[in-house]
Amino acid sequence: MYDPLTEQESVELSRFRYVDVLDQESTSVSIGTLIHSDNMKTFLEDVQAEIQAPDLNVAASVFMKRFAFVAVIYLYALSSWNKRLHFNLDSLYLQSSKREGNWLPEYYFNHLLAESCPNGDRVKWRDQALEHLFKEILSPILESLAQESKISRFILWENIAVYLFWLYEKVLDPQQTLGKQDYQYIVEQAPGELFGTYKRNPLQLYTDEPVFLEELNESIRIRKTCCFTYRLGAKRTYCKTCPLYCKKFSTGKRNKN
Repeated sequence: MYDPLTEQESVELSRFRYVDVLDQESTSVSIGTLIHSDNMKTFLEDVQAEIQAPDLNVAASVFMKRFAFVAVIYLYALSSWNKRLHFNLDSLYLQSSKREGNWLPEYYFNHLLAESCPNGDRVKWRDQALEHLFKEILSPILESLAQESKISRFILWENIAVYLFWLYEKVLDPQQTLGKQDYQYIVEQAPGELFGTYKRNPLQLYTDEPVFLEELNESIRIRKTCCFTYRLGAKRTYCKTCPLYCKKFSTGKRNKN
């Protein structure tokens, strides 16, 4: 049975940049329109200007990091409520928003419905849910970004992966059985066909264990690729997990915890 989100569910998802109504005074765009003709290039040029990126490569990477919150919203519902969200690219809207000078878009889902897991085969139901998210929602956007900006798909997939790690390791209770099972399956066991035209699960490339860096006194899962955030603005700050930033530390040890 498909039902609208409850008020409490909407409140829970709002922490991941979900909005249940569009602000008529803000600029919004249907995500489905971006994969048609030259719309993605025009959109990326607008993003480039908004975030003061030097080129479309950087704009595409930053947008993919922002768009990864759609995956966070979807997977939070899947693993926390045991519900699958039903929407498509045409019913998904990006609403521009700024916080403390940063471009942090929010997401609105027109006529969003949620389906509780039916009694029976959750494994099959979960595969269908994951295929919808990765193959039908994320992959078309990722491919369009790669085509228009010539950015590496490895960077774009890792931009998604880092937010999945954050969701399952930092937001959800790591001891919660459903989330633990879903996380292991998504990043290690799910077949490549659920992600698009892949023979291998693209997220498996980024599952190295965190490394303890004495200089930071923290365990860090160092990225395999650079997301180009350091090329934004005058400050040129690095992400804490950036390989360009972390490589200057020679004291890293694998975290055994």
